[in-house]
Amino acid sequence: MRKMWIFVLFLCLWMSNRSIEAIERIKVSPTATISAVVEPPVVVPTQTVMNIEKWNGLNTVKVASKMAISRGVSENTIVLLLLLPLLATLISVLHYIFGFSGYGIFIPSMIAVSFLATGLTAGLLLFAMILVMSLLSNMLLRRYRLHFWPSRAINLVFISIGTLGLMLGMSYVPFVEMNKISIFPILLMVLLSEEFVRTQLAKSRSEAKKLTLGTLVLAAVGAGMMSVRSVQDVVLSYPELCLFTGLLVNLLVGNYSGIRLSEIKRFGKAIRKKEVIKKK
Repeated sequence: MRKMWIFVLFLCLWMSNRSIEAIERIKVSPTATISAVVEPPVVVPTQTVMNIEKWNGLNTVKVASKMAISRGVSENTIVLLLLLPLLATLISVLHYIFGFSGYGIFIPSMIAVSFLATGLTAGLLLFAMILVMSLLSNMLLRRYRLHFWPSRAINLVFISIGTLGLMLGMSYVPFVEMNKISIFPILLMVLLSEEFVRTQLAKSRSEAKKLTLGTLVLAAVGAGMMSVRSVQDVVLSYPELCLFTGLLVNLLVGNYSGIRLSEIKRFGKAIRKKEVIKKK
């Protein structure tokens, strides 16, 4: 234990020394700047509509969207805001009708936005690396019996190093653009890996695998829907209709009491027995 604390102290001293050297270099070079550019998720721009229609009460969202775009708000941001309700509706339908389970509705939606920004291949590679580094750090730190938050903080050290190595390695692969990934998809992938670890500790590893795989499937389907150009055009051209459709679908799904399609095979024998009893 004493060796570990000596190592941590040495690491802190080394990092502080490197930080002082970096600050000195910035002071010497007047043109050096520190920038942390956070790029929004990449959405294919739809047609830019600058002509604001006359408000009639039924086109409130459309008029507000056009006014926001004309005032300089990013069209990508507007499209994403209008797509989020449809994405949540799609996840809700896939869960209650088809039986796909994940970590709620928020995490699959955010992972879908991450896949939209990174691409499906890069996003899956990023999540796999973060999950492996998280599990590896948990195995290494288990023997020290640290409190939860300090162990999670050390876990982020492993994840940062692993992410940096992955982005460096994938920069040599032409078809995977890992070097353009911003910090937000990384943080959302970390959130998903944290849910995996928490579920594994609270319930079981099989349950954690099932929910994580379901979350990735829901996110992949949602990202595919959001990346379709025609869907983006329809959402921006008829936002009220899309929002009303999402509201109506959720009202119908919210009162659904039938069996999920994925459970037909599981409960098929019970259903057939019930039908035979009714006929008799």
